[in-house]
Order: sequence, then structure tokens, then C-alpha cells
Amino acid sequence: MVTFDKSASRRVLVIGADGLRPDLLDPSVMPNVAALAASGVRFTDHHAAYPSHTRVNMSSLTTGSTPGRHGIVANTMLVPGATPDHVIDTSDYQHLDALDQHSAGRMLLVPSLGDVLAAHGFRLAVAGTGTGGSNLLWTRNHRSRLVNPNTAFGIADLYDLREKLGEIPSNDTPHLARLEYVTRAVTDIYLGDPDNRVIVLWLAEPDSSFHKCGLGSPEALAAMRGVDACVGRIIDALDRASIRDQFDILFMSDHGHSTVKAHKTLREYLIDARRQLGSSLPPLASASDFIYAQPGTVEPEERQLTPLVEWLQSQEWCDIVFSGPREWTSLPGTLPLSALWNGASNERRPLLAVSPAWSDARNEFGVPGTVSALTTQSALRSSHGSASPYDMHATLIASGPSFQEGVVSPIPTGTIDIAPTILSLLGLEGPAPVDGRVLREGLSSHPVGEISSVRDEILGPAVEGAHALPPRLRLHYVGTTSYVHGSEA
Repeated sequence: MVTFDKSASRRVLVIGADGLRPDLLDPSVMPNVAALAASGVRFTDHHAAYPSHTRVNMSSLTTGSTPGRHGIVANTMLVPGATPDHVIDTSDYQHLDALDQHSAGRMLLVPSLGDVLAAHGFRLAVAGTGTGGSNLLWTRNHRSRLVNPNTAFGIADLYDLREKLGEIPSNDTPHLARLEYVTRAVTDIYLGDPDNRVIVLWLAEPDSSFHKCGLGSPEALAAMRGVDACVGRIIDALDRASIRDQFDILFMSDHGHSTVKAHKTLREYLIDARRQLGSSLPPLASASDFIYAQPGTVEPEERQLTPLVEWLQSQEWCDIVFSGPREWTSLPGTLPLSALWNGASNERRPLLAVSPAWSDARNEFGVPGTVSALTTQSALRSSHGSASPYDMHATLIASGPSFQEGVVSPIPTGTIDIAPTILSLLGLEGPAPVDGRVLREGLSSHPVGEISSVRDEILGPAVEGAHALPPRLRLHYVGTTSYVHGSEA
């Protein structure tokens, strides 16, 4: 029997439903989540960081920063010398450890929530059904409270922790048994320890079922019901222990999703480009949606990539090409990647980032939003990573004593705001600078009528390119904090 300290200070519970697009949140499918929204604040214009990859946004959630500041710039990155083949697969915690060793402890270039809490003598506890790398990013330097059915991170104590929860369920689709398994880690192990000041329950659904079965599919709806059931179990556990008033609850997703209408990797497209453009192209390599200099070669000059950029812009599957180096200001038709990262950049940025074309077309289940995904996984029914508004919008609901009740806030927010807000709720000093802000407009202590300045900006290329219509990207600003709304089709 777990006992609870009712006098414990404010605590925060983060519940993540990976990939849950906000327009798909149906109260009839997710009544517990709908009730949570009714009891708190629903932020209706919540944004992922670009690129809208899972581990990119997990890093933004735990640091309050864009990829330009925290350094996890894609799900799969090229970092010369970090591994034998220079590839960092951020889903693999051992790859992240290799990056940490290669960069002298700077896997993340800025402190995470786990680091900040540990400095104050507190813990961040994580339970999740996603990849080991996804969970580790929350608390990479403090691994005493990590439950994941896929790995124990090579730590004997974590095998013991998993053993308390019983046999690990099979990896079926949807992952309903695994959702319940990690939820018990929260209700049976984490809630009873007041030193766990922040608890993260990160559920890989409905993302996994979206990928495998499609948006709006019966499997995806079952996954969403499974997530909702986990929310209900946690609320019941808090109520039974009479400690719900200790917790502020943040229910969120990390990105959206789009139905895949075409499959081909950026590597294959680069081969096509070289075949058509000849040997004039410098040595290049790709990872995810990014183009890098071939490891071991000197980065090319801006002008050397003009033929490739023009070729990319002539392809119907290509929407926007972003230039990585901040000093590149005249590459035709490109937008600066740093503009999507609140002006920040770092040595892991690519030469070019390519966002594929998207549309509002509906899939067989009637869900809008398609993308020409840069992947060879023909079984992939849905994906994310592009600058499409469908990929760039995510879910955020906040409920608890610190938040207003029954409020719908249209003010733009993003994954970069979560860490600053959590630290503010706990009354703790965070690192500076960060890119995000405290979501004061949702707090019960927020003065009525006090709203930060909100404006939009349309970003276009400084120099015209090969597009028939120049690419345009919408950014929101709240004060000095920027959010990527998405490409304008």
C-alpha cells in the first residue's frame, strides 16, 4: 500500500499523448481528457518545434529551447566522429550516450528539467512506452527513476523497478497493455514519493497507431481511448489519495500528423539530383529531412549549392528549402532555418533542411492533411516532421490549483514553453537564456486583461528562387517568443 505525504509542496504531472493532433481530440473518444480541459485551460494554438520530430520536441519540452539552442536538431542526425558511421539515432539511448561522450557531456547543449530539479535536491521521474532515447532526454544525467518496457538503460536498479510492475506486455498495436503498464509505474510507484516533484508519463500512442494504421482508423481510435483510460486511472489515484490539489497537470502532445501520400527518401532524391546535375555538386549526405556536407569533407560555399537548391525547388514534392548556416543570406528561394529557431543556431545544424509538400486533402477516414513524406517505409500510413500546419500543431491542456478553470486560450504557445512554466509553478529558478516563456495567461494568478503583445509575421525568401510561387511561412510572436505556425500552401 502506497502512503502519501499530503503536506508536500506543489508538484507537476506531465501526461504526453504522442502525436495527438488537437483537431482529433473528440470528447466522445476521450471523455477524461475533455473533463480535464473543462476543469482547466485549453490552449488552442499550441505548436511543435521545427522539425516536428519526436525527440526534437522532447528536447524542447525538457529544456524550454528550440533545436537551435538545445542541439537535438532531428530524430536522426549526422555528427562527424560521434559514432563510427557518424549517425546519431536519437531513439537509441546508447547513441545519445555516444553523443554525450563525443561532445564532452553536451548531448544537450543546455540544461534539462532533470538537471535543474537535481540541483534543488528533487527528482524528475519518467515512465514511457516510447523509445529509450525519447525518455532519457528528459533526465539524461539522473537516471534513477526511468520505467520503459523497451529498455532498462543498462542499469540494474531499473530492472528491479520494472520487476515491481510484473511481466512486460507484448508490443501489440495499439499498445493498450503497455499504456496500462507504465501508468501503474506512476500510480503505484511515483505518486507516493514527494521527492518526485515532476512526473512524466509519456505514451507512444496514438502516434504508433497513426503511423501503422492511419489517422482516423479503428486502431487509432482505440489507441486514443486507451490514452484516455490512463488519464482516468491517474485522476482516480490522485482522488483516492486526496492529493489531487498538490498537482498541476499538463496534458499534451509533441507534434501533429499527416497522411502519407508518397514515399521516397531525401538520399534517393539526392542521387536523382546528382544524376541530372552532374559532378558539379559537392560531396553531400542526408539524414532525416536534412542535407549535410559528407563527413570528412569541408563544408561547401553557399554558391556551390545553388544548382541543388534550384533543382529541389523544381520538384513537385518539395515545399520549402531552409538554409542552415546563418551567414547564408543569398541562396535563392530559401528561408533561414535560424528564423524557425528563435534566432538560435549551433554546430549540428545542416546545410539545408527540406520540408516536403503538403495539402488539405482528406484520407479514407475523412481526416484532412497529407504530406509527401521523405521516407521509404511504404507501410507508413501517417507521418510528421514537415512544416505543414497539420504537423506543427499539437495539444496542450493545463489543469490544477495554479490554473484558471474552464478557459479556452487562443494565445499561441509551444513545446518551448513547458519547461519554463513547470519551473515557475515549482517556484524554481531555471537556466537562462531559454526560448520559451511562462504561460502566465493560463494561471489563476494572472491579472485580468494583462496579455503580452501577439503578432504574426510572414517569412519569405530574401532572394527569389525557382518556385513558381515563392515559399511563405507563418510565424507567431508573443512578446519576443516565436512559434512556427506552418507553411502557407
